[in-house]
Amino acid sequence: MSGYTNPYVLLQFPDLGDDVSVLMKNPQLLPPSEIQPEDVPTDDNGQPLDPAAANEAMYKVMARLVLAWKVYEAFSPDSALVIDPEADPAELFATLGAGEQTRLGNVTPENVARLPLAIINRIGEEIGRVADPQ
Repeated sequence: MSGYTNPYVLLQFPDLGDDVSVLMKNPQLLPPSEIQPEDVPTDDNGQPLDPAAANEAMYKVMARLVLAWKVYEAFSPDSALVIDPEADPAELFATLGAGEQTRLGNVTPENVARLPLAIINRIGEEIGRVADPQ
């Protein structure tokens, strides 16, 4: 066999669901230009002046790296729950259930922004290993 051993990374999320996964390019094998987010203005401490723009820049990087995914829309955007302020949380929890969840569509920066934080953090960890190897 010639070439790199692991050109792809499969991230699985058994805590979120039996079949939730993300297939991405191995960041260790990419040129710096592919994992470098576009510049956003920062303050004197290096913090982004516009945190939303910084997040968007990172979502664009993640969308370039992710090849395929099996992820879901956790909460239907058009179903606004009306909760009785006197409701018992335990009883409510038992009746809500997960319901029917639809898969997120194509890998785009906009859909990356809709991922659960657990998935975004894990993709970020993979990228961070290259930027700060330990």
